[in-house]
Amino acid sequence: MDNTDKRILNLLRNDARMPNVALARELNMAPSAVLERVRKLEESGVIQGYVTRIDSRKLNRNMQILIDLDTDENIGESSVGLELAKMPEIVEILETCGERYYRLKVVVRDTDELADLMYRIGKIPLVRKSYSHLILNTIKNDLSSEIID
Repeated sequence: MDNTDKRILNLLRNDARMPNVALARELNMAPSAVLERVRKLEESGVIQGYVTRIDSRKLNRNMQILIDLDTDENIGESSVGLELAKMPEIVEILETCGERYYRLKVVVRDTDELADLMYRIGKIPLVRKSYSHLILNTIKNDLSSEIID
């Protein structure tokens, strides 16, 4: 990966919908050369996809919660994680080291929906305990870090 690839990644990071012609103009390159570089970045897995960021509050999903889970799973097992992944309210599942095994990010409409979700999580075999943290405000929500070098 050279500096041009890094510049492409930084530009797409800020605007994933930037047209190829605009990318080429910004990089002072031929559009075909930029298109080829982007294709290679996609094929190699550096670019894993393009995401639409949605404000869940605009969809009346006003509560965001972080939930830490204690489980009786051994490191490397993920049966709990696979069950959690089936729940649409859970938008992010992180397997962690330390005191808690999983950290979940959850988006729900209200406390009733949260209570229902917590009940379903508690029914998963090997889940021992949960710790919930209501998110009051998001200060930074950056899906990918800037490519520096």
